[in-house]
Amino acid sequence: MVDRKEYEKGSVSITRGSFGKPDLNRVEVGGRTLMVKDVRRRNPFLRWTLGLWLIEKEWKIYGRLKGVSGVPMPVERIDRFAFAMEFIPGRPIQRGEVLSPYFFTRLEEVLGEIHQRGVVHLDLRHKGNILISEGGEPFLIDFNSSFSFKEKGMLRRILFPLLRWVDYGGLLKLKERISPSSMTPEELARLKRFNRFRRLWIFN
Repeated sequence: MVDRKEYEKGSVSITRGSFGKPDLNRVEVGGRTLMVKDVRRRNPFLRWTLGLWLIEKEWKIYGRLKGVSGVPMPVERIDRFAFAMEFIPGRPIQRGEVLSPYFFTRLEEVLGEIHQRGVVHLDLRHKGNILISEGGEPFLIDFNSSFSFKEKGMLRRILFPLLRWVDYGGLLKLKERISPSSMTPEELARLKRFNRFRRLWIFN
């Protein structure tokens, strides 16, 4: 069990969250390295409103994606303000970095798996949300902006396909920024259509 007092005593800050978003901290517990998302240090209003909602939402999404290769495993809910997940040794993608076609193929497979679980990421254009593991595998992280949908219902039928397409457009946009020479003519055509659509997208 991850105790808050012990966790705060031995944690190393990775990223300080802005506004109501969680802090990201690394901690050693029982010989295991974990990553903790925590909104406890937000001001009381943000902590009990946006911060609490974001932590609850993201914890449920990680639980829904448990077992998906390419997504960190959820480990434990520390308290209402924080949860621990698997630490992935790796690094973010760098602009201009040469990546193998396998990397993007595997990344698209991971994205397809999370979509099968009814989850959309919605922030794939930011290269910091994708890690390259020590073994060269892609990992999707930071599901703060994500949403999950029940198996049945009007939102799943109407809204989910649209947001899933937004995810694939974000992936193509990322590929264009990181490795434009690796894009196929079909991908370039899909990206052109997506860019036309994005002008109407309220979350740009």
